[in-house]
Amino acid sequence: MKISNIKNKISSWVVRLKAFISSIYNKIKIFINDTKAEMDKSEKEKNRVYILTASSLFLLIYIMFSYHVDKNIFNIFPSIPPFENKRTINIYIPSEGCTEILTEKRKIYSSLKNESLIERLFELVCTGSYFENTSENVPVDLLIKKIWIADGVCVIDLSPIMLDRDIQVIKGSEQMFKEALEKTITSNMPEIKKVILLEKGVPFRKLWEM
Repeated sequence: MKISNIKNKISSWVVRLKAFISSIYNKIKIFINDTKAEMDKSEKEKNRVYILTASSLFLLIYIMFSYHVDKNIFNIFPSIPPFENKRTINIYIPSEGCTEILTEKRKIYSSLKNESLIERLFELVCTGSYFENTSENVPVDLLIKKIWIADGVCVIDLSPIMLDRDIQVIKGSEQMFKEALEKTITSNMPEIKKVILLEKGVPFRKLWEM
């Protein structure tokens, strides 16, 4: 009796499953036929179906790709980076014609420390003034190779690249640049008392003035 009851239950479950599948199939078939009829009647409906089909295909591809790279499908946008606080500092730069050293304010990220801060200060001094034409004060590209900080001394090894051989060099521009750079670094980093510039490891060489 138990085996017979089990067979009857299985048969009944199979019949219900077949009826359910048949019902779903008929509904899908009716939906497809109705959609085709609507597409034949209206150009707008045809375009709507094409758009929906393409969108569904792209969504399926996106889901498959997300699964392949083991990524949550709802993680669409990249994470928002934390807002970094900025602080205002004073920098010192040679004026137009290198007649004096100017003071201007800049905003930098508060998280900059040690070598990263020195690189940023160096870049700001090389860029020059926002209010005067000081582009000729530094007629070379100064690339930082290495920075050392020890016992209150900052040593910066540079690799200068001449921008233009025919460019006019302003007299005294190199010395004023060095003074402005040292003043900028020491005023924003009190632990540093002196700045020494090297050219490819050699001290006291001219960076651009002959």
